[in-house]
This record gives sequence, structure tokens and C-alpha cells, in this order.
Amino acid sequence: MLRVAFAAIVLSLAAFGAEALAAEAPQKPFIECNKEELLRALPELAGVQFDPNQDGLDGLLRTSGENLASMFAKFMDLSAAEDIHEVRLEDGFVVTSRREAFRYAVKLSPNAAPEQFEEFRIDATTRDRVQPPARSDFLVFARFLRLLNYFLPQYQGESRFRYLGRENADGQDCFVVAFAQRPDGTALHSHIQTGSNGQTAPLQGLAWIDAAAKRIVRLRLDLLAPIKGSPLETVTTNISLVPVKFRSLETVLWLPARVTVHASYAGGELHTVHRYSDYQAETEKCAGIPVVAAAGREDAYELLAQGVKLTQAGKPGEAIALLRGAVRLDPEMPAARFHLANALRSTEDLAGAESQLREAAKLAPDSGVVYNLLGIVLTKRGDVPGAVAEFRKSAQLQPKEAVAHFNLGQALERSGDRIAATEQYRTASELAPDNAAFKTRYEQLSHAANVSPTPETTIKVDVRQVLVPVIVTYRDGHHVTGLTRADFQVFEDGVEQKISGFSVEDAELTVPTAVSGTGPTPAPSAREAAPAAPARRTYLICIDSLHGAFANLVYVRQALSKLFRSEHSGDAQYVVLAIGTSTQVVRDTTPDPEKALQAIESKDFQKLFLASQKSSMQSEMLDFRRALDAVRTACDTGGPECIMKKQLPGQASRIAAEERTYAVTFLSQFHAAVKELSRTAGRRTIVFISDGFQLAPGKLASELLVAYFPEFESMLLRTVDRMQELDPILRLAANSNIPIYTIDSRGLYTSPYFDASNPGGVASVTPAVLSVMNSDASEAGGTLSEIAAATGGTAFQNSNDILAGLQRAFADGRQYYLLAYVPANPADGKFHAISVRLRDKKMVVKTKRGYWAT
Repeated sequence: MLRVAFAAIVLSLAAFGAEALAAEAPQKPFIECNKEELLRALPELAGVQFDPNQDGLDGLLRTSGENLASMFAKFMDLSAAEDIHEVRLEDGFVVTSRREAFRYAVKLSPNAAPEQFEEFRIDATTRDRVQPPARSDFLVFARFLRLLNYFLPQYQGESRFRYLGRENADGQDCFVVAFAQRPDGTALHSHIQTGSNGQTAPLQGLAWIDAAAKRIVRLRLDLLAPIKGSPLETVTTNISLVPVKFRSLETVLWLPARVTVHASYAGGELHTVHRYSDYQAETEKCAGIPVVAAAGREDAYELLAQGVKLTQAGKPGEAIALLRGAVRLDPEMPAARFHLANALRSTEDLAGAESQLREAAKLAPDSGVVYNLLGIVLTKRGDVPGAVAEFRKSAQLQPKEAVAHFNLGQALERSGDRIAATEQYRTASELAPDNAAFKTRYEQLSHAANVSPTPETTIKVDVRQVLVPVIVTYRDGHHVTGLTRADFQVFEDGVEQKISGFSVEDAELTVPTAVSGTGPTPAPSAREAAPAAPARRTYLICIDSLHGAFANLVYVRQALSKLFRSEHSGDAQYVVLAIGTSTQVVRDTTPDPEKALQAIESKDFQKLFLASQKSSMQSEMLDFRRALDAVRTACDTGGPECIMKKQLPGQASRIAAEERTYAVTFLSQFHAAVKELSRTAGRRTIVFISDGFQLAPGKLASELLVAYFPEFESMLLRTVDRMQELDPILRLAANSNIPIYTIDSRGLYTSPYFDASNPGGVASVTPAVLSVMNSDASEAGGTLSEIAAATGGTAFQNSNDILAGLQRAFADGRQYYLLAYVPANPADGKFHAISVRLRDKKMVVKTKRGYWAT
């Protein structure tokens, strides 16, 4: 029977070490489904004008079969350039892909029937035949032309057929026919190979037949049931054919232009796209020219793979368009929505990310990774209760996944439930005993829980009023003035609050009205105010001298100089600090922008950053990279230096320890600066300028180690954990209404792998190393985004216009609205999310994510 061709020929199951044996538990064939069942199983049939009349079916099968037989009679030795793009989806969401190029050859078999030709691949360079599978870790599909044999007159009796209706597909008027192989067929044909025990795999399909030419232009084939003994559960092949004219032979053949094969198995999917061009008649050495252009359809899985690669390369903005395309083409694919959400999260579109993850959860309700990412997004949005709920689902669905329990523990700790958090940390440390971060956090929290508090008098403090500064702009960035209390709505934890106070701050027009609601009082322009006027706003510029490269700080200095040249004395004051392992005062508090400018342009400013720790940390990382290269090369070539491999984990651990020491010191200095600023009156704004930094010290070193030597994967820090030392800073700034505007001093992002100081590396690990370095650079910028989002500031990234970020921060400090409300909750120490809406949806609102009710 023809059905075995699909099992034994189309599926190169040797890649899995399995044989194509008999299938069992067949599903309901397409030919027996009603219209609703067909549309549910095959959404692609939505454009078909269904017709129950079967009167013309026999004539259609006869004519199309005769045309097919006539074409095969004219066949000759042929070949075509074949581009193969294979995409693999593991565990529903892990995407890998590869491309290969061959010549796909068709050779006539001597003394055989015309349809008994041979199909194989030729290496495009060596011209040698390629034995399937080309690579053992991917399926290789072939023998696509042979599948047309089901419609030859001599084989039509082995299948049942049903006419479905008519469809205009890609501009072609086509009849659509469904078919399924008969279970009682007995004939075996010499051109069909069988499985090792001669059993068969049932097959069904659809054919689109050109209404005018009566030629098959597209063929779809599906397994009716899984193949016994095979890991594959479903296989779907779609073959699109175009007429190709060979001029010297005066022959037109209908040949494959595009083939997709989609297979699913327990835990994953395989999707392969084959594209054909440059048709050649080998015996006559003449080129074939397609009579009609092959449809260059977009493919959802290809767009998914390309989008994931861009996201991993630190280009989520470019990835979003591709991933949206994948969702458009296949809205039922949870992986497309998941990775789109991840890209949106990287660009700080947290609302968009949450929306996509909600849809992904509907499509894949049993996927723990979806709920885990949703928990991360909700955490960044300040919705801690929501994050706890999603992390809890993730941990329930992935009870053996340590990261799921650790993330749940972090969310519970933020919610104030330290006992439950400790239990989750304990589970995480037991599941991953080699993970130092899990163990350390469990020990810290369990120790704290066992320390008896010192008896003291309990003083109840009520949160009487919450102040919410709000920046409102048009979409072009200009500030919106003239709004009233009635234009705003404020929500705490999703519940609308009554606005008890409202004030407007516009430094050019008025002094702020009292929160109690008294009217505005005219005031002179801030630029014309007397120097002795009390400071109503303070701008603290913090320059990160620990993580900032000297070359980048040159541009920072230029931008600060331009900023202070444009400032005028008024009711603002300025402070400039350099924060590293210690804090250096570049310019103490001054209301005079000219004095700040002098400090920025002084030689002392330059000396501060010549002593930056960044260069020494980079030097140590470069030494580590060189060691990895040397040992990897030695191990690949059998050199004696390979014995040094066992020392590399220790070196990575030392780098991690040093980075943690620097980071803890740096964050303590930053915390002290924010705390000092919180004691001042008026509007306070921090501008934090940095190259960005990791909140998981040692992550880059451990991931590089694994990139070079995958056997050390147990060392990889697989967690979204961040250093706890950052949380108090964000909490203090948010509760004190101090927005932190972050400016990424790296400017336009380029891959750090291509930096002039990069030592190069072993070619075989270059892709993995490139991915690790790009991811590290992206996460460093992500920390800056997190700081800004948590405090109501704005993150300026991937731009060489540093001055624009400075000017925006200063302008937002001069024009804003201040809302106040009395919350119903007690001073429970928990985080409460805040959102502000405008009646006019066209305006852009920016405020802090919430506050801690302390």
C-alpha cells in the first residue's frame, strides 16, 4: 500500500533510532468530518466554499490523475537548489534552529515505471550524495514528489475521496479534495519500501487541484495516528507545486517550490521549511523557469526562531516585529506569545508582556514557564500579590524546578510572608544543593526568623496620606498643562481612591498649591528668581564610577557641560557625586549652575574616573577568557594544558566573590546618597548615569565557563534572583517620592564581543560566547530600567543623545502634578501598587509603581 511510503520514506526515523511500525488508535478521518469539525481541525479551510455535491468528484480525480501520469511520463533527471530551515521547539518554549543548503535531485530508475524515480540530496559543494539523515540531531525529510503517486489512476482505488468545495488560494481557483487510505488495501508496489515487519502507517490528506489545468498545486498529508515504536505523535507535510518550463525540451513539469513538515513528539515539535529554486534538467543541462512565481509565504516558526535569536542578541526591539508576525500567522502558538512577551518585557512594555502571557497561559495552561515569566512581569509592575499567585502556579506545575520555588520565595518575602518564603527557599536549596545563592538566602532568612526580637513598646503608625507625583506628556514628549483634579483617577491595588489633595507644579508659571487644595499664587519666573530664593527642587546627579568605562564618561562629561550651560540660577539646587567603592563629591550642593559646570570641567573630575574599578574588572575577565580559550584549545587538540580545566570553576568563583564585594559596597554608597537626599525638602530628582550592572555577581563568568565547557552546567546561575541590597534603595526612593532617571552611558548598543579589547576565541564556541556576552550586556541595561520603573523615573537607553535624557529629567522635575489620597490599609509594611489614569487616553502618564506602607 502507498501508506508505508510516508512512514518509511518521508520520515527519516533513524535520527531517533526508531522504526516506522504500525499505527494504532486512528483518529477520525477528514473525509468523515462535518464542516464544523473540519474548520476546528483545519483552520486553513476557512476560505473554502463548502459544497456537499459529489457528482463531479470522479471526473475530477480521473482528469487530474491522467495529467499526473502524463507528467511523470515526461520526467527526466532533475535537480533544484534546496534551502532547508529547521526549527525545533523543546518543552514548548526552548527554540533552536539551523539552516542547510543542498541540491535536491530526482533520477529516473532504469527499466522501471515512470513514477518509480529516485529522490536524494547532493552536497552543493562536493557534489557527493548525502545519506539521510544529514545530521543525527534533526529529522531529515525527503521523497516529496513520490507522495503525488496517491493520485495516479492505478493507485486511487486504495484511498477514499471526498470533494469539499472550492477556494481561491493565492490567486488560484482550486477544487479542494480530501482523501484517506483504505485500511483493507493489500497491494504492495515495488517502488514502496516497508518497515522491518512489513506493517504500515495510515495516512490521510487534502489536495488543492487547479480548476483550469486540473493539476495538483498543493498537497497536505497527515498521519491518522502515531506510528507504533516512533517518538513522533503527529506529522503534517504541506507541498506547494509550481509549473516549471524547460524551454529546450518544450516540457512543463509541476515541481515543489516550498515544502513544510511539522512533527510533534512528547515534549517538543519539529518544523522544517524546504524552499526550491534554480531547477535544472541534468541530462540536457538546461534551466527550468517557473511559469508562475513561487509563493514566498512567511512562516510562523521561522519568524519565531528569528525573533528569539534577536532577543538573545540583545535586540528585543527588532525582535518584536518578527514575533508579532509569528502571532499573526499562528495565534494559537503559545511559544510565539511567550517569546513576544519576553521581548516586550525587555523593552519595558510590561502591560503588553502581561497581555501576551495571559493569552499564552490560556493556550498552555499546564506550562510552568509561562506562569514564571508572568510572575516576573507582575513583580516589575509592582503587583506583588499577583506575582505570588503566578509563581505559586509555576511551582505547582514544576515541583522539581528549584528556580520556580526560589522565585516564589522572593515574591512571598516581598509580600511580608517570611515564614512561607523561608519554606520555598529551603525547597529550592534542596533541589539545587550546588546553588550558593539559593542556600545563602535560605540560611539568611531562616536565621532571621529564629532570632527573638528585643521586647519594645509597639507604636502604631497610620499612613494618613499618600502623595503621588505624576508626569503627564503628549506622545511627542511635551508636557501637558492645565489639567484639573477631575481629569485624574488614582488606584491602589486596583481599587479607585478618592483624591483628597491636588496641586500643580509649573516652575515657569506658579508655585505649587497646597495639597489641601488652596488656589495657585502667581510667582516670578524661576529663571528670574533671586539667588537667595529657597530651593524648591534638588537635582542629584550620581555618576557610576565603578561600572562606567572611562571612554563612555567622556561623552557623559560633554552632555553635563551642555546641560549646565543652559541652566539659570533660580529655585533649584544641584549636587554631583561619583559613586563607586566610595563616594566622591564632585560638586557639593549649590544653587549656581555655573559652579556645577566648573566642577564638571575641572581636571579633578577626570582623575576620579581614571581610577575606575571598571578597567581592573574588565582586565580580570579578559584574563579569564584567555584562560578559557587556551584550555579549550588544549582539550580539543589533546594538549597537556587540558588538565588546567579543573581549575577554571575556582577562578570563576573568585571573580564572583570579588564582583559581589564591589557590588555590595557600591550599593551601600548609593543607598547612603538616596537617604541623605530624602532628608531634604521640595521636589527631589536623581539622575543616575551608568554603563549598567548585573544584580547576580559572577553570572557572566559562570555562563562563559559553561559556554566553553558545557559539562560545568551545574554551576550556571539559573535564576532571576537579584542582590537584596537594591530593594531598600528602591523602597526608600519610592516612599520618599524621589524618581530616579537612569541614563545608560554606553550609548547605542553594540555587541561587547566585537569590542577592540576582545581576545577572540575558539571558533566552535563563538556563537555561545557571543550569546552570553550579549545577554550580559542586555541585563546590565535591564537593571537601569528596573531602577527607573520602580521609582517613577525614566530609563534612557540605546541612544547616543545623553543630553536629551538629562534635559528630560530636569524638565520633569519642574512640571508635574501632585495627587494625594488617604489609603484604607494600615501601616502593614507591604507593597501597594499605584496606577493613575487620565480621562483623556491619548496622553502619557508616568508615576511610581507604588509604595510600602511603613
